[in-house]
Amino acid sequence: MSTSGSSRSRQRPPRKKACGSCTKSKVRCSLEKPVCSRCSSTGRICEYPALALARDSPPEGNFAADPAAPQPNTSIFASPRLDSMPIPLPYATIPTSTAWSPSSQLRRSVASGWQDEDGLDFTAVELVPSSNAEDIRDRWLRPYILPPLGRDEVPKIYHPFTLRYISRVLRTYPRCMLKDNTAPPIIHRSQMECKKMQRALANCYSLVRMWEQAVPGSEKMVMNTLEKEMERLAEERPKHDYELLCTFQAYLIYTVMLYFSPHGDLSLVTDKIMITLMELAFQTARNGLFCAAELAHVRPTWESWIVVAAKRRAIFTMYLLSSVYNADRLLPNFVADEMRGVYAPGQKALWEADDRETWNKEYDRYLLQWEDGMLEISELWRSAETGSTTRKERVERWVETVDEFGMMIFGVCAHIHGC
Repeated sequence: MSTSGSSRSRQRPPRKKACGSCTKSKVRCSLEKPVCSRCSSTGRICEYPALALARDSPPEGNFAADPAAPQPNTSIFASPRLDSMPIPLPYATIPTSTAWSPSSQLRRSVASGWQDEDGLDFTAVELVPSSNAEDIRDRWLRPYILPPLGRDEVPKIYHPFTLRYISRVLRTYPRCMLKDNTAPPIIHRSQMECKKMQRALANCYSLVRMWEQAVPGSEKMVMNTLEKEMERLAEERPKHDYELLCTFQAYLIYTVMLYFSPHGDLSLVTDKIMITLMELAFQTARNGLFCAAELAHVRPTWESWIVVAAKRRAIFTMYLLSSVYNADRLLPNFVADEMRGVYAPGQKALWEADDRETWNKEYDRYLLQWEDGMLEISELWRSAETGSTTRKERVERWVETVDEFGMMIFGVCAHIHGC
């Protein structure tokens, strides 16, 4: 083979051959027919120029992968390559501090220049920090220490069927990522449809496919690649809020995937992984679990709401996974008092809104429906109010509008606390 021919095969494919969507978004196109990998993964319309369509078997693009991304030998995988997936371009670093002060009334969390071509802009979201975020970080210690003096804290009792129910639901989350234009309920659709999917999530989609579609005999290679990516996420610790969220979501998906792995046993998830997961949850939470507008009972920006809604869902899911993890190791589980007051998952219509105008209208209705204050997750726990007329009415009003994720949360809480 000539050197010049080899060099040409490594060159970036000419722009005129790329599909219309990739050309418009100014990203590399894999040139696959009839649909390129980016359009396939995002559900976009893939249209090629007439000249490109007339060519027979156009050469496959061989693009340079991010040097920090995992580099498996994909010849043994029945899955896409990491370096052929739409890994986002490098982000500009915006100097900002993630330090949180308890006296802060409002925090403007600055993401790393993330703006979607369809109008979503995550460069600035207005959030209010969580005052109990550090308790999330130390959650893993709770089964090993006695409650503080004067605090009568009784472990939660999980029926084996409840634990099985949680496990059956959680193990489906990675598989949701195998379907086009589909995301698990802890990742908002806008996060995967944007033209600059965060690197942590882009790699996650690729690794899930490798994991779920690995050829027999390649499991060790997949495992090594997954472990390296988890180590990278644990060490990288991005400073910007939206990147932190994506890192936490990806690490949570990997932990779920490992815990319910068909390739091994429960020992794949170690205490170290769970501690790292809770550390990432803490970092995500301290930047804010509430929109400033939510607390004022007015409509926030769509971007701010997407970020906090995804955060709350991911953290609730982490607590459910932690409950299964502790129960399997015969460790006690306790009520997550540090999450008291955090809002329960919102309406299905809000989470699934297709555009800003639809979301704005649905949120205005939501505000009218909850003029007495939005339902808090702690209202689903056992208390003196459990079973009262007021509490039952609020819980039932919430149940009427939630999606599958909300119903799962309700089912678990109903089994444990009676609601």
